[in-house]
Amino acid sequence: MSRHPTQEVTFSESDVLLSTTDLSSKITYANEKFCEVAGFTLDEMRGHPHRLVRHKDMPKAAFANMWAALKSGKSWMGPVKNRCKSGDYYWVNAFVTPIKNARGEIVEYQSVRTKPSDELVKRASMEYQKLSQNKKSHCLKPISDATAFVTAGLVVLIAVEILSVILEGATWSNVFGVLAGGVLMT
Repeated sequence: MSRHPTQEVTFSESDVLLSTTDLSSKITYANEKFCEVAGFTLDEMRGHPHRLVRHKDMPKAAFANMWAALKSGKSWMGPVKNRCKSGDYYWVNAFVTPIKNARGEIVEYQSVRTKPSDELVKRASMEYQKLSQNKKSHCLKPISDATAFVTAGLVVLIAVEILSVILEGATWSNVFGVLAGGVLMT
């Protein structure tokens, strides 16, 4: 049995892939664009763990870092290589945040993903390969106390970017690409 090589699925810089999960990472919602890019219907995804789209090239350490941040109530941001239903793949800039109720309890997680730059994908591929080989990588930093400050800044930045997209046709990846690139460079 021969297997065809996988191909990268691309999407527009203006596209936003959105999903929410429950506390055990089971998908509760995925927007139409996320379903289209991943190749699954919402019905196929709903109730399944988000790892349904996890690509084998993604190091476990990246997700361990993400879950450590999320479970402590902090947001996480970074480039992620995901798997499509077909076996193909796509890269995203992911911004994942815990959603809290009025009592401050985490009730779900939300992930907003945009198209990364080619340069970010290249750097992430190199760093993630190091992590997978248990080599030292600079892309995963310890969670710091500045997370709340950075998150507040990101919220303001995103609000400004939304207005920019609406009013001037700018792209989400302009902002997320710079931010995610900064995560890898620090």
